[in-house]
Amino acid sequence: MTTLEVILLVSLVMAAGEAVYFYMTRRSKARRAVAEYEGDLTRQIKYAEDDVLRYQKLYETLKNSEAKQTFALPQDGAKGAMHEELFMTAERILLEQQKLALEKDEIAQRNRKLWDMSLSIQKEKEHISVLKRDIEDKHRSVIDSIQYAQRIQLAVLPSKEILQRCFADYFLFWRPRDIVSGDFYWMKQRGDIVAFTIADCTGHGVPGSFMSLLGVTFLNDICNAIDEDTQPSDILESLRADIIHALNQDSTVKSTDDGMDIALCILNLKTMKMRFAGANNPMYLIRQGELKEFKPVKNPIGNYNFVRPFKSEEIEVQNGDWIYMFSDGYADQFGGEENRKLTYRRFKELLTDVSVHNGAEQARRLGEYMTAWRGNNAQLDDVLVGGYQVRRG
Repeated sequence: MTTLEVILLVSLVMAAGEAVYFYMTRRSKARRAVAEYEGDLTRQIKYAEDDVLRYQKLYETLKNSEAKQTFALPQDGAKGAMHEELFMTAERILLEQQKLALEKDEIAQRNRKLWDMSLSIQKEKEHISVLKRDIEDKHRSVIDSIQYAQRIQLAVLPSKEILQRCFADYFLFWRPRDIVSGDFYWMKQRGDIVAFTIADCTGHGVPGSFMSLLGVTFLNDICNAIDEDTQPSDILESLRADIIHALNQDSTVKSTDDGMDIALCILNLKTMKMRFAGANNPMYLIRQGELKEFKPVKNPIGNYNFVRPFKSEEIEVQNGDWIYMFSDGYADQFGGEENRKLTYRRFKELLTDVSVHNGAEQARRLGEYMTAWRGNNAQLDDVLVGGYQVRRG
């Protein structure tokens, strides 16, 4: 073996030894590093498992109890601080969740109450709607009946033809407070004899209209055979007896005071003589701007405690005279700046002022004055004013 071969052999052996040494050294270091890493990982897993257990215990405690329990936290430097922060964050989150759950329950309860209230309100609304429709139907039925009663009431009143035939001019200012009226006008003609009247029955609306129908019916019967000798006072006496009998009134009973106030005239178109009788209602005659009042007997047509006989008064009339009869609704209406009754004094002045005009214009002016006087006040009673201009037949 040569020297060169020996050197190469030695070098090869040395290289193999170094390789074996290097391998064994790296293996040992690797084993130590793996062991250290496994130790760190095991500790971290242990810490994580401890945290998870604490979080679970905290969650169960907060879930099942309102009291808050304090737990020990690791205080090993940065890891302990991090774990404490995580724990406190979890605690706040759980508390917020619990608060939100409570608020959710309260909101749910309120919503249930609101829903129940909504259902109750809806049912009440439906009930009110049913009642409203029922009331509207009944109201419509009542109004239809009253309007039909109005047609009946108008049918029994004198026609325009008889008024135009007997008088030079006339007007009837008639404003029922309701659809039908307790005030009525009436007229009867036989040859040159004309009986005409304005009456104010007790009450207004439907009760008053029934009384007015009684009055018209009785007057038609009583005046069926009037002549130049008929006295209006006799007509009123007969009318009073009929009303008392029809209403079964007893003069000893003070409360039964249903009846009517009335002014009645009988005019002879040929002789131009007129007789007047009144039961509580007067009659005005205006001639050339001068008003003269003819007073009634202070007794109604009907039951009364102190019965007085009715009286007739004879009057000479002339062409162009205006005869006015009326109910108390116009003079008793409240209004004006001081909200008082219009009064008969103002009413007389108004009739005197308008008497220079024709009948239609008088009615228009009476309407305008009443509207202005009343203002925002409600109409208190039926209103009826009749004006008749005399002419020789």
